[in-house]
Amino acid sequence: MNQTDEIYDFIVIGSGMGGLTAASLLAKDGHSVLVLEAALAIGGCSSSYYRKGYIFESGATTLIGFDEHQPLKKLEETLGITIPKMKLNPSMKVHLNGREITRYEDREEWIEEAVRHFGEGKSQELFWKKSFQVADVVWRVSEKNVAFPPQSPKDWLSLLKNDPRDVWVLPYAIKSVKEFARDCNITNPEFFQFLDEQLLISAQSKSDDTPFLFGAPAITYTNCSNYSVPGGLKNMAETIRDFITEKGGKVQTKEKVLSLERENGSFKVTTSKNRSYKARQVISNIPIWNMEDITSGYMADYFKKESEKYSEAWGAYTMGVVTDDVYPSDMPLHHQVHIRNPIEGVHSDSIFVSFSHPDDEERSKDGARVLNISTHTETDYWFSLNGNYDAAKERVQQEIITVLSEQLPYFKEAEIKLAFSATPVSWENWVYRKKGRVGGIPQSMDRSLLDWTPNTPPFDGLYLCGDTVFPGQGIPGVTLSGFHVYYRVQEQLKKQTFH
Repeated sequence: MNQTDEIYDFIVIGSGMGGLTAASLLAKDGHSVLVLEAALAIGGCSSSYYRKGYIFESGATTLIGFDEHQPLKKLEETLGITIPKMKLNPSMKVHLNGREITRYEDREEWIEEAVRHFGEGKSQELFWKKSFQVADVVWRVSEKNVAFPPQSPKDWLSLLKNDPRDVWVLPYAIKSVKEFARDCNITNPEFFQFLDEQLLISAQSKSDDTPFLFGAPAITYTNCSNYSVPGGLKNMAETIRDFITEKGGKVQTKEKVLSLERENGSFKVTTSKNRSYKARQVISNIPIWNMEDITSGYMADYFKKESEKYSEAWGAYTMGVVTDDVYPSDMPLHHQVHIRNPIEGVHSDSIFVSFSHPDDEERSKDGARVLNISTHTETDYWFSLNGNYDAAKERVQQEIITVLSEQLPYFKEAEIKLAFSATPVSWENWVYRKKGRVGGIPQSMDRSLLDWTPNTPPFDGLYLCGDTVFPGQGIPGVTLSGFHVYYRVQEQLKKQTFH
């Protein structure tokens, strides 16, 4: 028998950055908020965990979003908090066919680096300058456009009120990054190799299938301020959690939502701890693929239909590695290593490596460095292995270590103290994402700007945020989705007050 229902203004399902953002903004306004997280740690895919005395990130990842018009800066300013962070520069190094390409933050310095490696100077300059212009508009407009994709005449009206000087970027929604690069007369196949893998880690899609409108901010994120969080990304999530609890909200972990149902104009949420809660409004931060499993009737039918629109999505093969610290102090923390020979079970042409910061005493302790390694993989491959799963997992791990020994500077000289790996099967068990899909829904030229799952599904009081609704991937994207939901809620509350 369930414990007595507790009643809240808002229940947030999932403590990823989208859910934490929405919950913190609502708690700031004085609403009673309950965040329910199935996993042991908060933060979803933007978190950290302990293993064998070391702190590992959920995946190899970068952190941006603190520049002007970007959502993490806005979150800090709105809540009056400071997320702990250390600035990184340069942002990344790319290892491609024997080249070491440094992704400098400074725009002019980066253009010089691109020309140095790929030639075609005027074409490269044209491509990157236009990319910066489009990215700047996208960041600025996304800060103001809280009603996207538009769901009502009022939403459309608010879009029309945008600065008409920004309209020039809209044609880039129907032109791919690859098309635009070719329009700039770029022909170097090595550059397209570079471009494809850079886009895959930021937009989950390659240059021929990523609209330039979204691709521009995706390929220029290394030209934003990049950061590392001391002690791991969990400290970013915990800073926001602490704000929520200080405002009277609750954040409960290891409490998986089993069902969400409508009951007398409210929602009833039942959890794995044999508890039930009620709220007039619910915000789901879990993937749309998971929503069919916790709903029934019309709601389940709706989410099944939405999920079927996005049946293709990536999983990740991830590794945690600890080595002794043989690396130069000025070496970038983030490295993208292109794979020269295909690895069965890896469905990307590159591996992404993130090092712990050498000054991070919580993670880089006892003369050791912690590495998080990640690459794209097709989820079905890992779920279909049956009795061959463990052997395949071990084989891929050894092949990745071999690649890094050959191509990542200093790694060959380092002594490996600890190495382990995870697949989409692990991710499904760990953060409860269906089929272990991570990173959101890949960009696609086939999808209209308006053809995104809306954050306001057709059920009064239910809202969606996270990486499977607009604007999609990455920590800034999901944070922005939390803001979008908050503004939708505000709008609805104003209507109720008026009536």
